[in-house]
Formats: sequence, C-alpha cells, structure tokens
Amino acid sequence: MSFETELTVAVKASEAAGKLLMKWFQQPTLTSEWKGRIDPVTIADKQSEKVIIDTIRAHFPDAIIVSEESNPFAEVEVINKRRWYIDPLDGTVNFIRGFSHWCVAIAFVEENNETVCSAVYAPCSNELYTAIQGEGAWCNGERLTVGNNTELHRSVVASGFPYSFEDPATSNLVEWARITPQVLTVRSLGAAAKDICEVAGGRIDIFWEQGLERWDITASALICREAGAKVTDRNGKELTGPGTSIIVANPVLHEKVRALLSK
Repeated sequence: MSFETELTVAVKASEAAGKLLMKWFQQPTLTSEWKGRIDPVTIADKQSEKVIIDTIRAHFPDAIIVSEESNPFAEVEVINKRRWYIDPLDGTVNFIRGFSHWCVAIAFVEENNETVCSAVYAPCSNELYTAIQGEGAWCNGERLTVGNNTELHRSVVASGFPYSFEDPATSNLVEWARITPQVLTVRSLGAAAKDICEVAGGRIDIFWEQGLERWDITASALICREAGAKVTDRNGKELTGPGTSIIVANPVLHEKVRALLSK
C-alpha cells in the first residue's frame, strides 16, 4: 500500500507551519506560558498546531490527531487505529531564545501501530526530511544514509534531559556520566526530532533519550530507520511506532551504546 497521499499532506502541513513559525521567530513580542517548571509554550506553538490540524483535516476529515497542545490522547485511547502524531514546534526553548535548532514533526501511523510515513521540517536551515516505510529516507530530495563510524571514542552523541529530575527512573544524569567519558562528545541540542534526523544524515552518530513524548520521536524514528539506523526503545526493543524512549545509531554503534546503558 502506498502512502504518498499521506506524505504529501504531511509535507504540506509541515511547510505551512514552518512558514508561520518563521514569522514569529526572533520576534521581541513573543511571550511564553509555562505548562510546567521548565516546559514553555507560546502562541506560535498553538498557531502552528492549528495550521497542521486544519491541513490534515482538509484532506482527512475524520483523522485522529495526537498533538502536544490540544489533543494529547493517551496511547490506550488510539492504539490499533489510524492516527497522526504532530509536534507543531519541537525545540520551543530554542525558538524562544532565538536559536535555530527547532523543527516541525508529523507522522502517520497505521492500524498495526507502525509508523508508515513522516515529515520533519526545519525552517531555519530549510531542511525537509521525509520517509515512507520501506522506501528510504530523504532530505530535500537527497537520499539519507546513516554514518558508518563504528568507534565510540570518535562518536558525536546527542541526548537531552527530562522535564523533572525527581524520578530517578527517568533522570538520565547517570547515563550521561556513563556515556560521556567513552565518546568524542555529547551534545544537548534541545530538539529531539531534529537530533534524530541528524543521525539519519550522519552529522550525529548516536542519539538516546528517555522520558520523551510520542510526538517528539515518532516521525524522526521512521526517517532514521529508513536511513539504515537501528532504532529501539531504551530497553533495546525495536521501535517501529510511537514510543517515549529511544536509542538510534548505526547497528555497530547501537550495540556498543546499548551495552553501556545496560550496565
């Protein structure tokens, strides 16, 4: 089954949202609300979400849409149903502060709970990442291939931090301490969807993080897998659909970093 129509809609929605977001980016009038102690949201997030939802529903009126701001359905409510996952602005803190590392992420998931097509658009660099299950991953029309470095000590790694450090089970400070001495460097770039796409393109060798939201990683996980990366959850289980933790790297590096995280 082809998902060209769904991908076309995802691309259209992500580019429309990106165009809107660029009008807000670096505007001194942009103000923030706070959903949590370190979890901001802006009018730009909300307007971007509306553009994406309106675009999807113009083509698929009955679409189930799982979104960060207005439709954060629990997975149990949507499992085994066709559905969309959208992150209207991944990297809100970067966006607020004028850093260019942010993106829009959209994924379509089939009834078997597998992600079958996705688009991630980074307006500041004008990079559009796309993938259809089984058909490869692309950035602006160029085929993506995960990097071939196999040495941890030469690896550029990226991760992030949780919104709360109160629960030791979701705080990855111990993981940072375990991985950092073994690799070239670890970056916290602040936009998981974009970071994972950077692995697909070979700029970053490894990305891992837990305590994420489904809309953070569903779109980019497919792109990375289609670029040849091994994509699993934190426990090493293959990640073919929505999830809340992730490890991505080429197969050799994935085994090595998974061994470190399993200690």
